[in-house]
Amino acid sequence: MLKVLRAEVRFRLFEGGRFFLVLIGAGALASAAFADAAEPTTLAVADFEFRDTSGEVRDQTAEHETRLKAFGVALRDGLSEKIDLVALPCQAERCTIRDPGLVDLSKQARTASANYLLIGQMHKMSTLVGWVKFAVLDLNNNKPVCDRYLTYRGDTDEAWRRAAEFTARDIEKHCIP
Repeated sequence: MLKVLRAEVRFRLFEGGRFFLVLIGAGALASAAFADAAEPTTLAVADFEFRDTSGEVRDQTAEHETRLKAFGVALRDGLSEKIDLVALPCQAERCTIRDPGLVDLSKQARTASANYLLIGQMHKMSTLVGWVKFAVLDLNNNKPVCDRYLTYRGDTDEAWRRAAEFTARDIEKHCIP
């Protein structure tokens, strides 16, 4: 009888401990959800520009335009996994630092309730080497929080896709608090 009683007490202690852990876990989730609800991190992503200083003879404008659009889609897809993205209400076909410009992009991002604005440029230096130059701007404090150059190799669809994926991971890791 004593053995059965001890086993029942241990089981109840275990059950009570498990219930306590569940309560702690639920409290942590609720406080994290409350913190996220109080101050969500929202990012507006401007279209990246493209610059080609490779000096190649063949005109690759159409190919690069297609790759630049695909880069933007892959970048946004990668960022949207962990960051809330908001759309910029640009009037033009492209929404870049040149057109409509940084001041208008910042205003549009604030209007869309973004905390941060991502701007950038793809730069093809040669057939083998390219750069992704970007900055993340804190719209609440009017200052850059991140300004980086990343390099990538190759001028293919695959190279640009990988550059977009790496850029998204880099922004998540180093630029968004």
